[in-house]
Amino acid sequence: MSPKSLFFAVAAFASAATLRAQTDTADPGATDDGAATEIAGEATPVDDTSAAEPQPAAEPAATPPPLTDEQRAYVEQLLDEKLRALPPPQPPEMKLEWKGDTYTKFMFRNNQSNGCVTWGNPHPLGDNFSGENGICSELGLTVNGHVSRAVEVGARLQTRYGQEWADWWENGDRRTVLDTTGESLGMNHAAYLQLRGVYVQVAPPIPTVRFVRIGQSDLSQYNAFTVGKVRYIDRFNAAGVFLNGDLWGYAGYELARVSLPKLWASANWNTGIDDPLIDNPFWTRDAAYVVKLTGSPLDAVDLRFVTSAILDEEADVDDPDALGSTNQIDPKDGVVQTNLRYTNVDSTLEAETTLFDFWHLKAIGGVSYQKPDPGLVFNAVSGNQGLSPVVMKESWGYAAVVRSELFDPLEIGLDLKLEYFNIGEDWTATMGARRESDVLLTDGFVEGGQLPTLNIANEFQDFTEPFYESIIGWHGITALLGYSIWDLTASLEGTYLDYNSDRQDRDVDGVYPDFLFTDGMTDTDYYNFANTNDRGRDPRSVYRRNQARHTVISALKAAYELDLLGGITINGKGKYIWDVDQRDQNLAPDPTADDYTGHLLTGAVGVSGVLTEHLTLGTGYQLDYWIERHRSGDVVAGAADYPDYTTMKHKVHAQISYYLEGLTFAYRIEYLDKNVTTSKPELDYHMRNIVRSVGSVSVSF
Repeated sequence: MSPKSLFFAVAAFASAATLRAQTDTADPGATDDGAATEIAGEATPVDDTSAAEPQPAAEPAATPPPLTDEQRAYVEQLLDEKLRALPPPQPPEMKLEWKGDTYTKFMFRNNQSNGCVTWGNPHPLGDNFSGENGICSELGLTVNGHVSRAVEVGARLQTRYGQEWADWWENGDRRTVLDTTGESLGMNHAAYLQLRGVYVQVAPPIPTVRFVRIGQSDLSQYNAFTVGKVRYIDRFNAAGVFLNGDLWGYAGYELARVSLPKLWASANWNTGIDDPLIDNPFWTRDAAYVVKLTGSPLDAVDLRFVTSAILDEEADVDDPDALGSTNQIDPKDGVVQTNLRYTNVDSTLEAETTLFDFWHLKAIGGVSYQKPDPGLVFNAVSGNQGLSPVVMKESWGYAAVVRSELFDPLEIGLDLKLEYFNIGEDWTATMGARRESDVLLTDGFVEGGQLPTLNIANEFQDFTEPFYESIIGWHGITALLGYSIWDLTASLEGTYLDYNSDRQDRDVDGVYPDFLFTDGMTDTDYYNFANTNDRGRDPRSVYRRNQARHTVISALKAAYELDLLGGITINGKGKYIWDVDQRDQNLAPDPTADDYTGHLLTGAVGVSGVLTEHLTLGTGYQLDYWIERHRSGDVVAGAADYPDYTTMKHKVHAQISYYLEGLTFAYRIEYLDKNVTTSKPELDYHMRNIVRSVGSVSVSF
């Protein structure tokens, strides 16, 4: 019998005992056919016409409690005895879940490259796995264990990308030359399993604490301006300690310490390991610290406060305990003092509200601070052709984005979005989102997204993946009109840009990174890492020595769905960018000799259709026509030498997708032709008959 059933049984027994006791003490002169029967202290008249005369009504007695104190004590004693006899509660059985996925990618291009990724390792020493002719397979195994209601654990085993089908027996021992042994290509070709994504998540019985997570996180709980979501190739690598809680319903909070990766998340794209100024790097303690607060002080307004601080430190070589220290005077004490190599603090406040069920407002504002130590940070601006993820000076920055969205307020299928953005020229977000996020409405210059960092990551990706560009210094407004009627959807964008980075005689030799190529429309179809062949402006390049620039971006997109077969979609896009820059306004004798004017046009059309429930086909064509006056050049012997460029680029593609009960097959093939003519014929070139393709087979199990 359960404790609850026992309680009700004892209570019923006690109530019956009380009733019997009260009945036994009733008026002894009363009989079953008497004038009244007294039950529980209440006189109830009985219809008896033989009564000689009416009896006076009895005084109503006070209702006693259901249980006396003695009875209640007895019930509690019985409950205690029964509960002590019960076995202790058993925790729920542990639930172990295994998930797996395989992914095979095959690439073909009519060139001589060998590999399985279009753009690979950005390190100057390069890699031996990037290229566009190869077939590679990967395996991922994920395990999750639900130990109890309060404890969860997980991990992932993932093979490294790079092992091609043609490698066969590579064991991962790198040799200086490529040969036919199994010891030549390196560990990335051995397909060894790497332990990734290890975490433990606990919900302890501590006031205000929801959970503590120790290990992996994709960092998506913050924002692109502070600590951004990690791109997919690193999604199982970012790890830290995360304390998440709720302050009695008034506000939520999270405190976190995230270990910095030794690559990219600090000055000069490393935490000191690759810095020529540091002999004995100390990096395992480098971390980003994050504070997040959320709440709704007003019912209609949600607030979100996020602050992050990057602390990259190195041992003080003047400390006698430090490795390599030349201090032979001070005594050792077993403690090594450290100095901050690089510091970056970002603090943002977001507000979001919905009005009238159709009006949505969202705003974010923030300040940033960063400081590299010139004695511990190699100056990549002056020493690495201007390629640096940070400005080489102590600086403060600001950023603000305000977005208003009206969803069909007139009930005619018309939406309107307005956005104001203002990103300061010294805004720095070293751990901000590097790709796979987009903070602005505009289509921008490149088809992908816009992010508030110099640390853009356009590598470890294929030509089918979009590019991202830095918006540091952008200041402007976007209007986006959307319309939907029947099976037609369309949008029209207008964006005006001026630039907080406009300046004359900026120091791009030692302070502000210019990323080598600063001019012209970026050609992402022919791009290579660091833009070493000058395919237009580097997407990270936001600083020029001389700039006085304005830009207008306009774009029209439309899609129409036909109710044929499983559904056919016809889509089109037209885009025009007017981009002007006066550059050096003090150029003599003619200040206009280096002025840039770009008319950048793109048009695309495509058709895709679902032929069966398993098969989808598509094809499309894109034309890029760029007319750029004084596209790029330099001032030579006091004379401006900026040739004019005209670019005509054609791209045709076809693609197929097939789905079958957990299996996905996809294949895309493209043909490209690009013709560039200039006002200096020796600069003309034609890239023709380029065929490239990428396919994949993936299965989840």
